Amino acid sequence: MLIKKILIANRGEIALRIIRTCKEMGIKTVTILPKKGEESNFTETSLSDEFYYLEREGAQGYLDIKRILELAKKARVDAIHPGYGFLAENWLFAKLCEKKGIKFIGPHFKVLKKLEDKIEAKKIAKRVGIPILPMSDGSINSLRDLRKWILAIKPPFVLKSRKGGGGIGIRTINGEISFGEVFTIALGIRRQMSMAFSDTDFFLEKYLPEAKHIEFQIISDGKNFLHLGERECSIQRRFQKLLEESPSMFLPDGKREEMTKLAIKLFKELRYQGVGTVEFLVDYNPPTTQDKNFYFLEVNPRIQVEHPITEARTGIDLVEQQIRISQGERIKFSQDDIHFSGWAIEARILAEDPQKNFRPSTGKITKYIPPGGQGIFLHTFLHEGQEIEPYFDSLLAKLISLGKDREEAISKLKRALEEFQIEGVPTTIPFFKVLLEKEDFKRGNYFTNYIEKNGILSELLPQPIPKILKAEIGEKEIAEIIYQIYKLLKEKKEIEPQEVSNWQVAERLKMLE
Repeated sequence: MLIKKILIANRGEIALRIIRTCKEMGIKTVTILPKKGEESNFTETSLSDEFYYLEREGAQGYLDIKRILELAKKARVDAIHPGYGFLAENWLFAKLCEKKGIKFIGPHFKVLKKLEDKIEAKKIAKRVGIPILPMSDGSINSLRDLRKWILAIKPPFVLKSRKGGGGIGIRTINGEISFGEVFTIALGIRRQMSMAFSDTDFFLEKYLPEAKHIEFQIISDGKNFLHLGERECSIQRRFQKLLEESPSMFLPDGKREEMTKLAIKLFKELRYQGVGTVEFLVDYNPPTTQDKNFYFLEVNPRIQVEHPITEARTGIDLVEQQIRISQGERIKFSQDDIHFSGWAIEARILAEDPQKNFRPSTGKITKYIPPGGQGIFLHTFLHEGQEIEPYFDSLLAKLISLGKDREEAISKLKRALEEFQIEGVPTTIPFFKVLLEKEDFKRGNYFTNYIEKNGILSELLPQPIPKILKAEIGEKEIAEIIYQIYKLLKEKKEIEPQEVSNWQVAERLKMLE
């Protein structure tokens, strides 16, 4: 079936990214936003052919399956593109789309259901020959289970949500601590998961304190299985990515080839159709060491935030391929047709204050001057006057540099960061300026807990505090704000887990850390 009209069940930069590809393909687009009167804060509505209101506050509407399907029918779309986050990995949503005769642009709901369960996904990976870290063979359901697996695996280990995501529901145990302390931490994880997911099961897995996080981009139409190289995502905070680059200077060619073959083998086992990534943890060793053990982490069955660096190196539009595969087309190129050119790096510009442990910030963008120049790409929804609200994830922009080699890519990114001006909220721009000057980073000697271990945040200078004129907010307004906060605290409404975004919860929890 030829897709002529797509509803984009997302917002911000990924919505704009999908709209642009659709325009080039001659496909009409429909976007959605929370409420009437908020159009100026959702740039995608000005570029899509149509837009509709979810009639829900903040992120809740983007998780309202019934409402989104109603709007899809009203707009008479052929397909829904979920982007990333929100409903992108929700197998029930994908199944209901199919039932309603609407194409879900992503893998089949049966594949999503398999991959939702991290324990089952690891078992499938093991079956095709991918190494996995020592872990409990199922959920931890009792004190006896917890004691058994602590004694079997021993610290360092990590307690993980079985069906979590976005860095939520993960706690590391690095040293010798009492069983009672571990039990208390486990209870905390379950409380956190109860806010984010309908499932509170967790399992125990060995932890690699110094590891490289490397993922492989795979594309498949069910018959042809191709790879588009790897991305390294080892600069992280709280298990969430901050900077990605492609290729990884850490992998020797032999190891890269071995991991690529296994990633493709896994996709064949899953009978995967669409775009997705296989993620690995690799033991961090000095670069001269060839014996780099790797372990399966997870499959991300959707377009990734960091997909632009793969597109920059290959010239292949991954969103276009998603759409073409969804409408039943075969991939029109072979592995031999894919050529990798240069080195690409992506820096995630977030509304977070690195000096406050990457605490999310809200406010209004008072100044916005984007960077440009050769080899610089910017994916963003920002404009002056943009309100940065607490309802959504903190991503403001993705700044990508492409150079003929890594040194040139770093140089271009540094120049672009100097040009980039955002005022009104603290951002991660100062963090990246310091990071790119580090000799460890220049040599590729960094790993997933590099930020925590190397004290890089202490080197940052304070960011300007947005000025609030007295005329802008008076005593009556302050009293009203306090009263509204008091009212919210007094209300004891039950939280519906299925209506809370993983992204939204992650940001709220970070504000409490």
